[in-house]
Parts: sequence; structure tokens; C-alpha cells
Amino acid sequence: FSSSSSSSACLQCGQPAPFRCTGCRRGRFCGVRCQQLLWDAKQGGCCEEAGPSPSSSSSSASPSQSKAAHHSNGTAIDDEWICLMGKDSSPGLDAGSPGKLSEQEAQALCLKQGWGGFVTWRGMTFFRARSPAQLLRESIATPGAMLWLPAAPLRAAPGDPTLQLPQSLPEVVQPGFLPVDKLSKVTESQMNERFRKLLPTVLKDAQKGWPGRSKWTFEWLSEHYGDEEMPVSDLAPFFQHCDRGIIQTAKVTMREYIRYVLGEPNCLRSMQHSEEQVFYGNGWCPFLEHPALLADVSDRLYCVRDSIPRGDGPAKPFNASLTKVFLGPAGCVSRLHHDTYATHVWLSQIRGRKQFICYHPEDSKYLYAHEDSLYDGKTTLFDPANPDFDKFPEARKARAYSVVVEEGETVVLPTRWWHWAKSLTPSITLMRNFVNEVNMAEYVKISEQVHKAKQQQQPSPSSSSQR
Repeated sequence: FSSSSSSSACLQCGQPAPFRCTGCRRGRFCGVRCQQLLWDAKQGGCCEEAGPSPSSSSSSASPSQSKAAHHSNGTAIDDEWICLMGKDSSPGLDAGSPGKLSEQEAQALCLKQGWGGFVTWRGMTFFRARSPAQLLRESIATPGAMLWLPAAPLRAAPGDPTLQLPQSLPEVVQPGFLPVDKLSKVTESQMNERFRKLLPTVLKDAQKGWPGRSKWTFEWLSEHYGDEEMPVSDLAPFFQHCDRGIIQTAKVTMREYIRYVLGEPNCLRSMQHSEEQVFYGNGWCPFLEHPALLADVSDRLYCVRDSIPRGDGPAKPFNASLTKVFLGPAGCVSRLHHDTYATHVWLSQIRGRKQFICYHPEDSKYLYAHEDSLYDGKTTLFDPANPDFDKFPEARKARAYSVVVEEGETVVLPTRWWHWAKSLTPSITLMRNFVNEVNMAEYVKISEQVHKAKQQQQPSPSSSSQR
């Protein structure tokens, strides 16, 4: 549904109706159930005979709005759903009979029966009769389960009025922060030397000539890629050793997530627990499915050598997987970590400002690292923005570098550099992991270790045949 501040009467029950019909966009309903009841009475039609609302124009909905009102199979049901990963609610209190249904079939049946949502687990679908808001409140961590809820009722659900997404936040300042060089017109040989010396760099001119600098706004992404499904989490990145049962991860459309970023009615607002834990969209990897997006930006920097093959060869999916787009409101935090496989990383600010607090690889011994020995990634619960030196006393010895990467700038971090990041304003960031001659040997070594470990985990043909 498309919500509005006006509240004319529901065409089905006469109650106040904040939502427009997802079919004709003119009639109004109080919720999903009443729309479905009227549609059923009209044998699959909508409320076309309802006169145009005073606020509506003669033009039809935009292509993205029309697409949002219907699923790809043509079923006219609620325009958005949210999927809570690793969650169940009201287990054992089933509505109807469980079965093996597609997502679209389960959604349509939920709306037709007036059920609040459904859970998928081990290939089966279990329906829940309670309201979406109640199912959300009573959700519990359940590995392997996914809780599906219609978004429209959750948009209308009240959240904590004291939790407002800020538009701008101040830079974190701590005693002893060291600066990061900001450079322009750097040559490839100069940049290679900085990689060898493990020096972080901010390039002021890496986005020169990118149409995305002016083209990529939240509104533009919502209009053109609003149906893209993306994971969002209130803790990032995922720390495998301590986040299970605590982190909230949901799969939503980009359109719904951008509503959250822009402060419009959205289904994530009622899920937010605190000002410190905002939902971060740091998992959109669009360039394999949408290669035309690279015409707006680039997966290479003018002065940075990148050894990953490009083009349409067998490495194309791998190359595309290394470049992602991060989106989020002010307050999104990427906790202190260094990336896996000994890769270098660059992060380019298409929109907004982002602060980075970084540490040299030599200071790992002071940062209470939890090491992923297989993939060579490291994480820590030490927070450089709010340092607890009573709990982490050795962290006083670590040298912290801080820099605010402004819109149009790009930070480049050599292999195994620790980094913490926070969006100071709503932010769109292009990120890429890569290798070159400086870290290639380490990358190959780790890749071979991972491949060998995965082979050892696979059952042998003889053991498989005996089962």
C-alpha cells in the first residue's frame, strides 16, 4: 500500500483509511484485509468505480509504483513484504495447514485468509493468524527459519517516538587520532609504493568523470531499482562468534529500505531497538545482474592496479561479486574489522560523508582480535568511537588513524588494515575488494587453504554410497 497523511473512509468497512488501493491507486482502505475482501467480492477486480480522490492527478502511477503493486506473476497483492531472517513467531500456533508453497502463493493465501504472516522452515510453510505487529513483537531467534510479514501494517505500526533518524552527525574525536593523507593526481607507481608501505590514502579525484556523482540519489535508486531485494542488518558486519540471536537481519526491497533512510513510513522503523543500532544495507551486489550500472561509476580506480580479470570470461561472476553498493542513513556503523583473504579495499562516497577510524596491521596484537583462521578475517568488540580501556587496556597502545571521507572522495586501505566506519549523513558508498602484486601471494595462499578445507568437508563417494 501507499500510505498518505489523509485518511478518508475505507471502501469496505468505513473506518479511517490511510492506504491507497494497490490496483487503481485511487480508492482507499484501512488495511490489507479489507482490500482483499472487496477484491474477492468483485471476483478479482479492484475498486475502479470509486471516484478519483481529490488529491489524485489524472496521470497514472509511475512505472515503479505500478510494478510495486503487483508481483511478477501478475497477482495483485500487497506491494511489499519483509522477511526476517532466522526468526519464527508463535511456533505451534498454526493457521490452516502447512504445505510446500512458493513465496507468492503463501503471500496471496495469507491476504485472502486474513492471516498475519507465515514462516518458512526446511521447505515447509507454516501460517500464523496473529497480526503482523504482534508476530513481530513475539518473534524469536530460530536458526534456519524465515518469518514473512506484509509491510503495509508495519508501516502504520507506531515505533518509539524518541528514536528519530538524524540527518547529520558530528565527527567522532578522540585524543591521539592520526591523519590520513588526502591526495590528487596520483600515479600508479606512487600508489603501488603506498601499498608496499601499507599507507592508507584518500583520493580526492577518483570519481572524476563518473555520471553517478550526480545521477545516483536515493530517489533515483528507488525509482529504477526499487524491486531489488537486499539484506539489511542492525549490526554490521556480521560477527559469527557473538551475533547469533542478537542481530536483526531482514530482506526487504530497496524501495522499502529507502523509505526508511528518507524517514518516510516504512516497516523497519518499528523494529529499531535504539539510536545506536540503525539498519544498514551493506549487502547489495548488483553488477552481475545489472552491468549497465557500471556506466555510471567504475569498478577500477585510475591509479590503482587491480589484478582480477575483467570481461565476459569465466571470472566475470567473481569480479562482479567484489564490488558492492552500501546504503544507509546517518548513524550506520561498520564495526572494527579487517577484510578476508588479505584483500585491499577501497570505498568511494557517491553520496554523503563517512568517518573511518583505522589501525595498522601491526597493531592487531592490541585490538583483542577474534580471528577467522580459515578466511583470514579479523573482528573485535573494541569500539574506537567509545573506547572502553578498562575492558580493553592493551588498545591504548594501538595507533588510531581518523579521516572523514567527503562526498566525491575515495579511501583506499591496504591489506589487513583494520577499519571502523560511520555514516555522518545519509550515505551511498561504492566498495571494492581487490588484489595486486603486493598482496597476490597471500591471497592465493589463503584461497588454496579454503579450497582444501572445503574439499575435506565433502563426503567421499564411498561414504556417500554406504548411507
